[in-house]
Amino acid sequence: MYRLCIRPFEDGDADLTFQNRTKQTIREIEALENEYVLNASPVELEQYYVSKVKITPLTLYAKKHYIDKQEGIQLDVSHDFRRGGGVFGNQPIVVKGTSLDIAIPFTGDPALWRLRPSTYSISGYPKLVIRDDVVVFECQFPDDSPEPERRKAEIEGDVKSLNDAVANLASDVESHNRTAPQEVIDVLKRKITKAKNVVNAVANLGIPFHPKAEPETFVTPIKRRKSPVSRPSVPKGRYTPEPIIEQEVYEHILGVLKSMALVIERNPNTFASLDEEAIRTHYLIQLNGHYEGTATGETFNTDGKTDILVRVENRNVFIAECKFWDGPKSFSDAIDQLLGYLSWRDSKCALLIFNKRRNSLAVREKMHDSMVARAEHRKILAHDYNGYCRYVFVKPSDPGREIQITTMLFDVPS
Repeated sequence: MYRLCIRPFEDGDADLTFQNRTKQTIREIEALENEYVLNASPVELEQYYVSKVKITPLTLYAKKHYIDKQEGIQLDVSHDFRRGGGVFGNQPIVVKGTSLDIAIPFTGDPALWRLRPSTYSISGYPKLVIRDDVVVFECQFPDDSPEPERRKAEIEGDVKSLNDAVANLASDVESHNRTAPQEVIDVLKRKITKAKNVVNAVANLGIPFHPKAEPETFVTPIKRRKSPVSRPSVPKGRYTPEPIIEQEVYEHILGVLKSMALVIERNPNTFASLDEEAIRTHYLIQLNGHYEGTATGETFNTDGKTDILVRVENRNVFIAECKFWDGPKSFSDAIDQLLGYLSWRDSKCALLIFNKRRNSLAVREKMHDSMVARAEHRKILAHDYNGYCRYVFVKPSDPGREIQITTMLFDVPS
């Protein structure tokens, strides 16, 4: 069904101009309520507003044009000097003719047909009817025309002019899509910072970790990290700042876990007979050799048989799961377990998978496929087939709360 009849590429849609698309999106971000911004997932906000500012370019499948409609008409040829007409003729000259609708499939944002490319033809373009997936222009000619090849050339010329305009417009869209998203991201970051300041919340205040003077470990020592600042106080208002593990501390924890895994890989005879619980115990020793808690002397503890966790106010903010690879189903169950445990905003965790089988690359690919296929998955932060992968998850049952999951795969002796 026809949707829109236009003269294309004439700047007819002011709201879609590249500058206006960005300005409108920025105004929408700046008008957001502070409570909404603070309670939303930053990754989801970014993805949403980047998708709003980005434009899907037109792709015209010129070689696939076809005759969509053909009908006989009465055609006025009074403009044709060869038939006795002319610009000063005041009487119509009507002959039998044919009208063809030439359709060309396309994909992309249909509104772009109304924008003028930075480079365009001054001779103009045929009038178009826009459908959902095709553009249609009309070609009329008298039936007694002695030059059928000329008519074909006119049609091909119109198709080419449209195709060239779409190509020129694609360059403009590419330039916009390359710069506009970062502009929107920067505005969104400033909005989040401003919202936190308005509600008297200080961003990125972390859980106090206390590195020990000398790590009790046989793993190659990792450079000591300064203790993060204290947990923020709770301000008035509906948004409540929650404890987080600072990114620097998170990276250090992962470094300790990786170092311990390398010890296991390099000492096959020592660790070949260990089960998940025994391996977990070795990791706890290493982690608590680097950090000490303020009350119990242990920052990292356990709940169950395989969890390594950090708990604040009886809620888990960090968990590391140690599992042997036993196929995608078992791996998915481990993800469910992690998601069920974590409850603070901006929680961080790790999933350590020990592979006793061959072809660790295939296992790592299956792990990655399982992670991105999850309904909770929002963004890939890192994807290294020779190292580790990291993802941002948001549980549908807990909107706005982001969970970072780092997956690490290690080969162990069988």
